[in-house]
Amino acid sequence: MGEIGKFNFTLPLPPTPTHTPTHPHSHTPTHSHSLPSFMLRYIGKRLFDLLPVLLGITLLVFLFLQLIPGNPAVVLLGPRATPDQITALQEQLGLNRPLPLQYLSFLGRLIRFDLGKSILSGVPIAQELAIRWPATFELSVAAMLVAMLLGVPAGILAAVRKNGWIDNIAMSASLLGVSMPVYWLGLLLVYLFAVNLHWLPPSGRLGVGIQLQPITGFYILDALLQLNFPALLDVLAHLILPAITVGTIPLAIIARITRSAMLEVLSQDYIRTARAKGLVERWVIMKHALKNALLPVITIIGLQFGTLLSGAILTETIFSWPGIGSWIYEGILARDYPVVQGGVVFVAIVFVLINLLIDISYAFLDPRIQYK
Repeated sequence: MGEIGKFNFTLPLPPTPTHTPTHPHSHTPTHSHSLPSFMLRYIGKRLFDLLPVLLGITLLVFLFLQLIPGNPAVVLLGPRATPDQITALQEQLGLNRPLPLQYLSFLGRLIRFDLGKSILSGVPIAQELAIRWPATFELSVAAMLVAMLLGVPAGILAAVRKNGWIDNIAMSASLLGVSMPVYWLGLLLVYLFAVNLHWLPPSGRLGVGIQLQPITGFYILDALLQLNFPALLDVLAHLILPAITVGTIPLAIIARITRSAMLEVLSQDYIRTARAKGLVERWVIMKHALKNALLPVITIIGLQFGTLLSGAILTETIFSWPGIGSWIYEGILARDYPVVQGGVVFVAIVFVLINLLIDISYAFLDPRIQYK
């Protein structure tokens, strides 16, 4: 139904790494001294494991592109092109070579950090990524802020007021959010807040007539660096509707995971002990329960953030957002091999690195965790 995919609410909480509790009076070195060595070995192993993953992704994408009907040369030359013209262009682009040689040529360029050029526009893929990636990143961060600021408190309240009216409303709203089609929600928000009420702009990243000199490609940062507050307000206004649209499903998932994790922690003996000591309930919830329930919540936040960074095709299309998802989709339709291959490899690297950062954060959230 949505761009992030269906979510099985009956799945168990994501597993956490091996816990190695230590006795409080033990004279062994503390975890803070052994953390760097464990972490360096773990990071090195994960980065090494990235190589076969990327190799498999590039191979699958290359093979899938060959199954799509059509010819890039025909797309470039048009339907009236002669067979000789098509053959000449195929030879120029290297499309007439055997498939293994085409794939090895792509890998050779990838090793040299050369993603190639777009067949249609001739623009280097790295240059296209530098233009598209900031737009996707800004939208993903804004969507995750919406999801976390609403989803985590909703999950906490639902767990504390289990089976109450707050719990019922929160879980019903999360079910509605995860089931609602993204394209329908986006069009509804545009019709309500842009067309009828005229509160927010319907599409794009920047309004007509607003002057902003691009520096980094991140419009919010560029506006702050230039102290251009009218442009900053306009950029934020353009970001609200697409951020709400694309953040609805992560919000619902985060709320449910937070509720499930909090309910498990609230049933532990140390929570009952803290309450028996007379601690304030708010302190018990926020200090003891929430801190120990964060691992699965952080996991799902990272996974959802990595998914958003791969691009939201429907949302970017509805709001004319120049992100990486719509760019890759256009490349698939046009059989623009370098665009699809370079874009997918870039997204895969970002997704794996996001997951690596999540795993590293476990050790800071729970000092008992060691990576072996």
